[in-house]
Amino acid sequence: MNLEVLVSTMNQRDYSLINKMNIQSNAVVINQCNDNSQIEFLHSQHRIRWINKSERGLSKSRNLAIKSSEADICMISDDDLIYVDDYVEKVKAQFDKYPNADIITFQVEGIEEKFKDYHVEVRELNYLTSMKVASVEIAFKRDSIIGNKIKFDENFGAGARFQMGEENIFLTQCLQKGLNILYVPVKIADLHIGESSWFNGYNKDYFISKGAQFTAMSRMLANVYIIQYVLRKHKLFKNDISRFRALKLMMIGRKEYLNNIRNIGDLNERY
Repeated sequence: MNLEVLVSTMNQRDYSLINKMNIQSNAVVINQCNDNSQIEFLHSQHRIRWINKSERGLSKSRNLAIKSSEADICMISDDDLIYVDDYVEKVKAQFDKYPNADIITFQVEGIEEKFKDYHVEVRELNYLTSMKVASVEIAFKRDSIIGNKIKFDENFGAGARFQMGEENIFLTQCLQKGLNILYVPVKIADLHIGESSWFNGYNKDYFISKGAQFTAMSRMLANVYIIQYVLRKHKLFKNDISRFRALKLMMIGRKEYLNNIRNIGDLNERY
């Protein structure tokens, strides 16, 4: 069982990121910059494939990394992570221990401040619990993803029209395909908590993106997701926007996403 870290980054001018992240395994690095080139080299006897691409978009970067990987186990990664020294052994051990798991999510601790609270026991994730997962916690069997033709939705994520939710949509697709997702209370990395590349407060773009995200997860249940979010999360945004306004913006996001999908379908039929 071999493992690769799939790193999404931007505007790197050298290869020092490998040391900064404490990468001690094979890796695929997608560096979105003003260049299109590729290089392969060894770092401490580990194979690093460094791909420079001029296109933009986090989900595009993730998809290219998965496509370029040749590993059995892939770990989704960003450039603000620092891996623990024995992450390779830890991740492999969990996939050995739970052979029926297609995806395993792990723990990541914040450096500057607390990242999140974690459960202390192993548990299977479902449609609701998977919505709390961050992309950098995810490791998966590549064959399970490729074999089921699962990709990150390129309408979502930093650099796309809708700025959030790409990992939640990804995991929803996995569950819809019948894949098994497991959480284990095992730490694999520390995370620098800096300014978000997409979160600029509970504003118009946030709620439009949220509505689109829920619709991408399930067109049938989108309205249920939207309404429950307004009811349950009101305390988070009550000082910024009214419930009615939040609901209206999420419905706009739902409509915009559906129109976008229809337009893509029309183009596919035409060409």
